[in-house]
Amino acid sequence: MMQAVALLRQNPSPTRDEIKAYMNGNLCRCGTYMRIVRAIEDASESVKNS
Repeated sequence: MMQAVALLRQNPSPTRDEIKAYMNGNLCRCGTYMRIVRAIEDASESVKNS
């Protein structure tokens, strides 16, 4: 969670590849990994719209 917040503070509009690279090492590759990436993308949209 904190890593995702740090990413969005540094880059409010990261690409999917940037999210994956930034979160590398912090997330497992389990079934929820892509949902976590999508959640960060959704949060990015919220940051841009606020």
